[in-house]
Amino acid sequence: MTMNANQYIYQKIRALDQDPFRPDQHFTAPVGWINDPNGLIYFKGWYHLFCQYNPYGAHWDTMHWYHARSKDLKHWEDLGVALEPDQDYERKGGVFSGSAIVKDDRLYLLYTAHHVASDGTIDETQCLAYSDDGLNFQKHPENPILTAADGPAGLAKADFRDPKVFEHDGSYYLVVAGAVNGHGQVLLFKSADLVKWEYVSAILKDQPYMGRMTECPDYFEIDGQAFLAFSTIYENGHYSTVNIVKGKMNWESGEMTPLDHQLFDAGPDFYASQSFTDKDGQRIMIPWLRSVDQADYLADTGHNWNGMMGLPRRLSLLDGQLVQSPVTEWKEFGPEVENGSYQLPDFKPGKKLSLIGTNGRIEISRQPDRYQVAVVSPIYQRSYQLPAAGDDLSLNFDNSCLELFAQKQTLSLFTFIYGIKQAIWE
Repeated sequence: MTMNANQYIYQKIRALDQDPFRPDQHFTAPVGWINDPNGLIYFKGWYHLFCQYNPYGAHWDTMHWYHARSKDLKHWEDLGVALEPDQDYERKGGVFSGSAIVKDDRLYLLYTAHHVASDGTIDETQCLAYSDDGLNFQKHPENPILTAADGPAGLAKADFRDPKVFEHDGSYYLVVAGAVNGHGQVLLFKSADLVKWEYVSAILKDQPYMGRMTECPDYFEIDGQAFLAFSTIYENGHYSTVNIVKGKMNWESGEMTPLDHQLFDAGPDFYASQSFTDKDGQRIMIPWLRSVDQADYLADTGHNWNGMMGLPRRLSLLDGQLVQSPVTEWKEFGPEVENGSYQLPDFKPGKKLSLIGTNGRIEISRQPDRYQVAVVSPIYQRSYQLPAAGDDLSLNFDNSCLELFAQKQTLSLFTFIYGIKQAIWE
């Protein structure tokens, strides 16, 4: 079947969907469940987005990699399944998260193979696939290229995943999430060819915000400043969160000295973020937006899709601190609104904005040092706080989601509220 025929089918599926919960500007798959963004890269004139995918239902199950591409990071073309668990080392588990890099004009994907044996034993290994056209992928004959035995003593075979690849000073590196002796770590590996890897170090030492297991690590630099982002799985019912550490990297030891630590987003629904550089060399990040408490609501109520990507955000530094700016088109704000992005430059203390949707409402109240955000959703009612720095607030509301950008802080939520048409200032 040609790509044109596939694209026709995907468009028909979306047109037949007519689901008011589905967002307009946030990426979703035509059908099925999606989670972590994977393999984000600019290759041969296209931005490529891969993500974790279950094509057979709107709930999490055996993982595949879904694939879409874009010219502008706003409008996406569906390309279908890029990787499926068709090898022995992936079966009964799936093709888990990973990343991408270009080497010698060839696109390489590094990913985790999640193997579940008949006795339930789990073995997570790192694997490689490649493509010359960015559309068709071949798995490397030497897979798996990295196993827990290649890492430090105490590394759990069942918790060794999510390789993020990057190049530094002529060598290739991976940061990989792992549980070592029951504690979360981000492990650094080095290679000359992307196939043979050697263990370097645990990149951060004994930090309390690394929990029992880390996921989706992402090392990057902006203007020479090193950052390490990673998701953390905690115990005792604590929400998993995405942490961002600013630090000083020592490449001889392979260790980072942390200088500052904060959450990447103030909400619980932002997870598994991944960054890459765009065609102009700027750092772009995309998160997965989930409903942390209602992960199966859409599946359980008859919808054929679940999960979305957050808006791509451009990362930059302001006074040494990380700033997220959405890659979007801005609309003019007024009493009558529609799905889209808006800039509110004069949101002073004492002001309150109500966004009225078909099935709920969102109230944003400005306090001297923060925004208080109340969500009255058809399935939950909850309040959130977003620290304020100045009076500038940017926001995007799209069916089922809300994203707020307050200079150096963001709040990203899966609201299940659709059809916002009215904005009321108080």
